[in-house]
Amino acid sequence: MVKLDKYISYVDFLGETFGDNYEIVLHDLSNPEHSIVAIVHGELSGRHVGGPVTDLTLKILKRFKQERKTYFSNYHGKTMNGHVFLCSSYFIQDEAGEAAAVLCINHNVTPYMQVREFITNHIIKDSGGLKMPEFPSNHEAVVKQEVSPLVPKAVANAFENFQGTVNDVIDTMITHVLRNYNVPVARLSGKERKEIVHALNENGLFLLKGGIPALAARLNVSEPTIYRHLRREKIENS
Repeated sequence: MVKLDKYISYVDFLGETFGDNYEIVLHDLSNPEHSIVAIVHGELSGRHVGGPVTDLTLKILKRFKQERKTYFSNYHGKTMNGHVFLCSSYFIQDEAGEAAAVLCINHNVTPYMQVREFITNHIIKDSGGLKMPEFPSNHEAVVKQEVSPLVPKAVANAFENFQGTVNDVIDTMITHVLRNYNVPVARLSGKERKEIVHALNENGLFLLKGGIPALAARLNVSEPTIYRHLRREKIENS
């Protein structure tokens, strides 16, 4: 069990050091539905103490034992209010070496992107028409190569979504996987449903208490059906 009190002071310190354009967040991973225990400049994302972890944090947490990587740096996220962040996260481990908490530094780079767009369009007058990247209106960030003119290629391959509630996180994760299938849910094959459960398991959806009932509802199947898929996957991987 890791005592997070001392890390809360790190949140305040980093917030003062970096300034108003940096959101600093401390997540308690033992309670992913209400993981935020400290946050500075949360107005940048609209989040507050008691909010949930993000989808990408869940995915990394799911793979933590295999990857043994203590930090993940320079990836991009988009908030519900339209800000684009350059993010870095550091995992705090307990005595057993398991991820117990994560300290996140989120730099709001939207003003710099706006300046770059202004310079490109009004000073350089680039005929290619570089513009601010467009993101889906449902707050789901999608990795696209066309973002690369404004987002460095080295960090354009990872996106994180900042949602206000755990239901938002769950909905975004499920929607992101389902959009890979160009048929109505009712027409999904048994193999495709199994693939969806596998993908969402890998992404860490089922670390959230509401993940299984939410997916069952979206797939129009019973919760025991989801549990059966997970049990079979566990047996196959053992």
